Amino acid sequence: MKKIMYIFFEKLKIYTINFVIFFLLVEIFLYLISYYDMRYADKETLHGDFTIVVFDDETFYPLNLSKLKDFQKEDFSFISAKKVDRKEWDAGDDTSSSFSYSIKKIENGHQIETEFKDPERTVWSTYQVVDNNIIPIKSRLYAFDYILLAMVLAFLTTYGLNDIRRYIKLNKDN
Repeated sequence: MKKIMYIFFEKLKIYTINFVIFFLLVEIFLYLISYYDMRYADKETLHGDFTIVVFDDETFYPLNLSKLKDFQKEDFSFISAKKVDRKEWDAGDDTSSSFSYSIKKIENGHQIETEFKDPERTVWSTYQVVDNNIIPIKSRLYAFDYILLAMVLAFLTTYGLNDIRRYIKLNKDN
């Protein structure tokens, strides 16, 4: 009976460890897929959710890059004296969204990084402002849409790690 209990708890321990490793790998693969899907303006089409920051007096707003052509530049600015800020708002259904920006001074202008986060995705956008003109650089997207691919990769990795563990255990016993 003790041997059966020992085997049971050993198997339970292995399954629990596999379960934890699987979900950690899902999270890791979500970020890796996000970095793999990073897009640069000079090489490929940026993500459709590319967001810039627009300043009006003492506040700021997110603006989708595709709507910039319909935007009246004279009434607003693309640069602020405040180099970092964040804004959060309630999106309804107990979910919230946030938008933040960071401005860095560079040789011929300013480089701005924005982060637009809602319940389904996070979009990081990087662009330059030179003479009040927007020059997109890159965008990165972290989306729940990547979960299926991340789960498949995590499953295959966990399965492979189990095979390696069994191989090592088998060769250690011999």
